[in-house]
Amino acid sequence: MSNGKSVYPDTLAAGDSTRDIVTRSGWYTLLVLTLINSAHYLDRTVISIVIEPIREEFLLSDGQLGILTGLVYGITFALAGLPLGYLVDRVNRRNLLATLVIIWSCFTALGGLAQNFFQLALSRMGVGAAEAGGSPSSMSIISDTFPLKQRSTAMGAFFLSMALGAAMSALIGSYVATHFGWRAAFFIAGVPGVLFALLLLFTVKEPRRGAMDPVPAPDAIPTPAPGMGETLRFLAGQKALLHLFVAMPLAVMAVSAISAWIVAFFMRTHAMELPQASVIAGVTFGVFAAGGSLMGGLLSDRFGGKEARHRVTFAGVIALLGVPVTVAGVLVGSAPVAIACWFGMAALSFATIPPAFGSLVSLAKPRMRGITLASIQVVTNLLGYGLAPFLVGIFSDLYGGPDSLRYALLTVISVSLIWSMVHFFLAARSFDQGVVRASEA
Repeated sequence: MSNGKSVYPDTLAAGDSTRDIVTRSGWYTLLVLTLINSAHYLDRTVISIVIEPIREEFLLSDGQLGILTGLVYGITFALAGLPLGYLVDRVNRRNLLATLVIIWSCFTALGGLAQNFFQLALSRMGVGAAEAGGSPSSMSIISDTFPLKQRSTAMGAFFLSMALGAAMSALIGSYVATHFGWRAAFFIAGVPGVLFALLLLFTVKEPRRGAMDPVPAPDAIPTPAPGMGETLRFLAGQKALLHLFVAMPLAVMAVSAISAWIVAFFMRTHAMELPQASVIAGVTFGVFAAGGSLMGGLLSDRFGGKEARHRVTFAGVIALLGVPVTVAGVLVGSAPVAIACWFGMAALSFATIPPAFGSLVSLAKPRMRGITLASIQVVTNLLGYGLAPFLVGIFSDLYGGPDSLRYALLTVISVSLIWSMVHFFLAARSFDQGVVRASEA
């Protein structure tokens, strides 16, 4: 920054204005990727919907349930993340993504055949390993389909998939699991991913890398992917990115804790049956989380229209607002008020994700985005999706008593939101310089 104003490199050279235009095929690509990510989220969360029947059949503790709903998934996700991110930067992303979707869908279905805790854990490990390459592939494609000034909006639409996946998961839980058992829920959950993978393979083209960046590499001279060492050295010099690497997993911890335990919370704390609790989960993530994701993307792009760093500040403000809503939703005795608060918690938690990821891809060079996204996905899934459900289970076992789950959720969600807010604000301070550095040849 040379004149006291933020440098926002959306201004392109003469003749390059077409790079700001998103074509119909670009929007179609986003639609297909959103459907695929909904299958990703469905296969990740279906176990949370049927967690109580599984606990009763296998006689499991909350700590063991936390391992199944998050930890084993997160560990294998972390192990596979960087190798798959390395591939994202080097191979055809469309073909890689389609292959991974089919693999994780098959592992989801295999969960329905499990006869004990160990077998079910193995199936969840397979899902985690394959899904490690899903979001990095998709978001890398999105970054080459949408310009920087529309990426938060695109990410907001993309992360509607989480709500769609949760809605499908709740539908399976409230109908399939109720009428045909929890095993059937796993079998059915594996089907959409295979269908969406075929749709991707036969109807979407692989975009050229860097096509929508301010200073794209010439078409005739493809830029080779840098080595792992060069990529990591560059990323280590991006202060804003390092803070996002802390803020994003913490924000996702809140999302994960909510999604993993919402059904169990209402069944235990408010004495609901599985169908009723599943419907609440479906509305929470199918309507309010979807609205939060979409509005988070749109509002952050508007909020950061002239000052790019304000997108990150917006995420920090939203994280902070989620704390009082969490306290009310977890502690209130009235079921209707608790439901309303959980609706608000989901909307606020999901609203932080689009500006965070939309900002993240703008801090890495085009041929570094696979590794960057894979790295943040590794950290996010290990700490966010992996550790959060496990911590809730551990705290619940430690607290003990009929309200143990209530206080465990309060602890994990509140601390993670406050902590993430601090790092979002710190990331905003150096965000503009990071974008400029990423745009340099």
